[in-house]
Amino acid sequence: MALPKIEKAEAKLGSKLRIKFRSDGRWREVNLAGLIARYAGLDGLDDPEVFAKARVIDWGSAIGWPGDRDIAAATLLRLAEEQAAFSNAEFRIWQVTVKLSNNEAADALGCTVSTIKNYRSDRDIPTSVVIACRAMERDSAVLAAHLIPRKAGRPKNKSTGH
Repeated sequence: MALPKIEKAEAKLGSKLRIKFRSDGRWREVNLAGLIARYAGLDGLDDPEVFAKARVIDWGSAIGWPGDRDIAAATLLRLAEEQAAFSNAEFRIWQVTVKLSNNEAADALGCTVSTIKNYRSDRDIPTSVVIACRAMERDSAVLAAHLIPRKAGRPKNKSTGH
């Protein structure tokens, strides 16, 4: 898999970057406040005048600022993906992708079946649930650690019809 490359970037207010990646030409927004707060190598980027000096560097492999401060394109893409909205439709897709019944999803996420049904239809999905869903989809060990298998109500396995 090729490393992501940045085509363009724009600094926004509040430690946000608007980034266009070459791979798909889509613009993504990423909030860097948490990263800046946690990593000493990014000290000073909380100053709006310094943050505004963001530039694409190293042929698109990173965003850099004066004073040898930079963030790799792969990190920026991962942050943007983690911060992206997670709709009710995406929740339904997640549930099918990880093959969980409503009961199993409720057990894994520590909520009620009624809450799962709300997430599937129209209720706002809390950030903590979005983080958990993405982690379980990305890492099968995370899902397995929190799964309580149930026979009734399990989604059918498309490959065998069971």
